[in-house]
Amino acid sequence: MSRLLLSLLLAASLPAFAGNPDTEVHTWYAGTTFSGTVNTFGLSWQCSGGTCQLTGPYGRGLNMKVCRELARQVGPLEYYYNDAGMTWSKSENAALLKQCNAR
Repeated sequence: MSRLLLSLLLAASLPAFAGNPDTEVHTWYAGTTFSGTVNTFGLSWQCSGGTCQLTGPYGRGLNMKVCRELARQVGPLEYYYNDAGMTWSKSENAALLKQCNAR
């Protein structure tokens, strides 16, 4: 009985230790051949001629407005994803990547 109670108490306390999506630091990646720094709405992307990268506490999702602005500045993106598990690519969420690249 005491093991069950301990297990229930531990399970109930896990959300208190979960990260806050508003302060967690994540990294975003966008596929492009552009090299240099690109600014989108105050966010500074570092582009290396194969991938643009952005790191910061900007939530867990992918933002269409940011994606479209990045694509407007560097050309169509091959992919757009982050380390939180969100992906837009030709094989996963292709319609969203197409919308991102639309002019």
